[in-house]
Amino acid sequence: MIKNKNILITGGNSGIGFFAIINLLKTKNILYVVIKNEFRKNEFLRKIEKHFDKNYLSKFLNIIENCDLSDLENIKKIKDYFISKKIFLDVLVLNAGLQYTGSFYPKVSKQGIELTFAVNHLAHFYLVNVLKDFIRDKEESRIIITSSDVHDPKSSGGNIGKKAGLNNLVNLRKKVTGQFLNFNADEAYKNSKLCNILFAKELEKKLKISFSKISVITWAPGLVIPNDDLGFFRYSKRFNLFGYLIFSKVAKNILGISESTKNAGRILSEIVFDSNLNNIGYVHLSNKLISFKKHKLVESDVSDEANNSELASKLWILSEEICRSFGFVTFDI
Repeated sequence: MIKNKNILITGGNSGIGFFAIINLLKTKNILYVVIKNEFRKNEFLRKIEKHFDKNYLSKFLNIIENCDLSDLENIKKIKDYFISKKIFLDVLVLNAGLQYTGSFYPKVSKQGIELTFAVNHLAHFYLVNVLKDFIRDKEESRIIITSSDVHDPKSSGGNIGKKAGLNNLVNLRKKVTGQFLNFNADEAYKNSKLCNILFAKELEKKLKISFSKISVITWAPGLVIPNDDLGFFRYSKRFNLFGYLIFSKVAKNILGISESTKNAGRILSEIVFDSNLNNIGYVHLSNKLISFKKHKLVESDVSDEANNSELASKLWILSEEICRSFGFVTFDI
């Protein structure tokens, strides 16, 4: 059993991340979990203490609390935490994500950034940049980003409703800060997942220049429908509860196309340690539906747009510019 790893995970208080944490804690590696606020922390502890006693958790679980990732100020708080503890990381799991498909109006972060872009992309982009010197440069080290196959307009989920497309970043800044041109919540989510992959591919390119051994992995868990009210679809329930309940039952029980949060969490925890993913550069993994209620994790192609290296470079630069415009700097990768 692999031990003595320091693992940071975002989006761990519910859904996929929560079940990944259960599996990771069993390995007796040290976990650092970023949690948004006191309420979420208490809910998380109440649930996790059903699986492990408090003495065990005190050895292997560390909570970085009151860190709403949509607020870039909190990203600096995470950096300060690791500076004060003099801790280096082996694995960075960027799993936090939200969507609020069904809303006609944009939600915004403290900095006034559209919330889907702020949490799903920009927070993780900035987090990697500020923690770059705290990730051990070893073959086993990796940065894992939870993305989605809906980034691809040709995928089964990506071709429903508004499709992903960044239009070579024309007006993207106006779409995510201030003016929110032609806002569509479904498109905003799909585009954020496209940003995940473009960011990952540009990150891997920059790491390769410095001969880094750190792997960069994006993965798509498939259609995961949590049972609790704190999970990924919590906003969709509020906007259209009846539609959500029908969709959920059909996807789970009739079509058999959804994946359970428990299985998706197990898969994420396996990606953390899989030796086949040591020092591989970049890879995209997809939890593909292969038969009724059965999935398989496979290496997968990304969309043509996600493969556009020039676009990836431009997105990196734009992301830097947005962070700098709010006074957040540290970009040396």
